Amino acid sequence: MRWRWAPPAVFLLLTLFTAFSGALAAAALPEALAVLPEQVVLTVPKAVGQELAVSYTSHPMKVIVDSNRPLQGMPEQALVGDVALRELRYTEGEDGSSRLVLEFNYQLPEGAVCEDEELFQLVIPKTFAQTTTRLVELGVVYGHQRRADSYGPNVVNYLEIDLRRNWEVKLVLAQDRVYGAERVSDMAKRTGAIAAVNGAYFASNGRPLGVFMIDGELITEPYANRTAVGLGPQGAIIDNVGFVGELWYAGELLTSISGLNRPRLQDELIVYTEAYGTKTNTNVYGYEVVVVDGVVVQLQPEGNSTIPPGGLVLSAHGAQRQYLAGLKVGDQVEVVINLQPDWSELGIRQIIGGGPRLLRGGVLDITGEAEQFKDDILKGRAPRTAIGITADQKLLLVTVNGRQPNISVGMTLEELGNLLIELGALEAMNLDGGGSTTMIVRNLVLNLPSDGKERAVANAIVVVPGAK
Repeated sequence: MRWRWAPPAVFLLLTLFTAFSGALAAAALPEALAVLPEQVVLTVPKAVGQELAVSYTSHPMKVIVDSNRPLQGMPEQALVGDVALRELRYTEGEDGSSRLVLEFNYQLPEGAVCEDEELFQLVIPKTFAQTTTRLVELGVVYGHQRRADSYGPNVVNYLEIDLRRNWEVKLVLAQDRVYGAERVSDMAKRTGAIAAVNGAYFASNGRPLGVFMIDGELITEPYANRTAVGLGPQGAIIDNVGFVGELWYAGELLTSISGLNRPRLQDELIVYTEAYGTKTNTNVYGYEVVVVDGVVVQLQPEGNSTIPPGGLVLSAHGAQRQYLAGLKVGDQVEVVINLQPDWSELGIRQIIGGGPRLLRGGVLDITGEAEQFKDDILKGRAPRTAIGITADQKLLLVTVNGRQPNISVGMTLEELGNLLIELGALEAMNLDGGGSTTMIVRNLVLNLPSDGKERAVANAIVVVPGAK
């Protein structure tokens, strides 16, 4: 393909710009080759009658430039050290022909050639995004991206779910309990899910770190007022979520509740429900009260109570012991736990905490410091999982592979947020990532987990058929 040739000064500027490519040993490269952050540019002056042809190979990607004349100023070999371009090799034949080989670290799109009688130029893009999509079911679209920027390549998988098309997005606990671990693929199978991704952060024992609600039952309370996603049959919402817990007795507020289904700390009052297990597993330094249908049925001064079916256990330590110690078997108590904001009127029955927030109103709004995240989440590139909401209330579930040099390097939170904008999200939140990042479609793992195999995680987000 031929274009009208631009003034030679344009090519001089491109060549001079090589000096700004600090990642390479500039002195070892020919002046004809400019390795820029977004592209590689080869500019060759042509002799009378000189013809050049470009061809490509893959795995590894090579760009081969053959000419019936020598190329001036080319070294036999040069190690480039660029994130994309690895090496240059040049040979000349006895018949006066020449071959230039540019070897790359990963697959890039084919370059664009433009030439006239005096100059030949080949521009190979290093920044690109190639997307393919397919319909999984009516209302569920799977997308796959190969993309790259100046930091390297990335592989992105995403699901777009139309909640108006009789699909529900629900939450699952590993092994259906607070303390558990299970592969996302196994959770998807046993729930009959058409697709799934990993969900919230979790402790080493599997307990979700942050708010978690399944089918209207609150499993764990929010942490640090972090961002959470509420899911319902007709839509989704993202906001910061807080927690207020109260214990009432004889029509009066007795004391506040510190948390739900987690280890009891100093001077705390914790509520334990069946979701936690059969026992509270607390130490002897607390005081516990077993409650069924709002009535105190047992006092347990030494802790580690049995959690009754359909009931709960109140467990107090330190300053909170006095409030439980004054209760007697047969007393009526009321446990009131509310989330702020209260999404129940919106039909929200699934809530998952994560964070930090990525987007608000279609623009980047990364709230990591305010939500007390540490640098292992906030800094650097990593495999990522995210959830987003589009303007027409479609839900996006997104995974980015990472920690795989020359295949997928992962993304920063800023890059992840910009990716969600590209995909049409107005609101978005980060989820657990790293080796946990997993996407399942029709029982197949479609991403490349950075551990080299699918990791057992504590919970998952699943896409299941809605109620008829």
